[in-house]
Amino acid sequence: MTEDEALPELVKCPYCGAANPPDSGFCGLCQKNLRLPPEVLAGARARKTLREAAAAGPAPGPAAVRPAFRLWGRAALIAGLFVFYLQWFRKENYFSFLDFVNLAAHEAGHIFLGFFGRFIMMLGGTIFQLLMPAVCLFHLLRRGANIGWQLCLFWIGESLLNISIYAGDAIRQELPLVGGGEHDWTYLLTATGLIAHTDGVARFIFLCGSAVVAASLWLIARDALAREPYEFGRGGGDGFW
Repeated sequence: MTEDEALPELVKCPYCGAANPPDSGFCGLCQKNLRLPPEVLAGARARKTLREAAAAGPAPGPAAVRPAFRLWGRAALIAGLFVFYLQWFRKENYFSFLDFVNLAAHEAGHIFLGFFGRFIMMLGGTIFQLLMPAVCLFHLLRRGANIGWQLCLFWIGESLLNISIYAGDAIRQELPLVGGGEHDWTYLLTATGLIAHTDGVARFIFLCGSAVVAASLWLIARDALAREPYEFGRGGGDGFW
């Protein structure tokens, strides 16, 4: 006879007759001691623990046993993004491939917010330039796509870098304008009384963008150490918060 067969599933209380699991030791109805032999009580509790452990399934393995390519893949991504960020230091008025997307969002902002007065219309380009990656970030965050929303966070930082160049051009007005017209930041800084501090405003926006870029790289690095997979939506595996 095996140990499981020797242990009863239910034990009848000698006082009230109620059926009780043998691992309880006391009657659930009258609260009196069932007076079970210590070996029976210990065996029942051990069996319960083993069953609960089996039902819970295997514990997730440590990060060290996860595929190494996840770590190196994200390390390569961080390096690539950092090199991309350095282009703003290498070249004055740098315009990246991503800024073509930013430009489309910028112009759309003028159109959609053009009904709210001149100031909001002029600011609308900058608002939409930041709003588009922010909406993408929120969507991917809700889906649990860590790498997706972290890249969108980098995109927000990159967009701020682009905005800083535009703001810094408010006095010189050397940048080509789509369709001509008035320079957004010349109007905005003049309207707010900051036109004399154009360089300071541009540096502040650039520092904000750099901080957002640094935060995105740190978050990607944290997932690299956890060996998270590249997932752009909820899946059945590990790696999501």
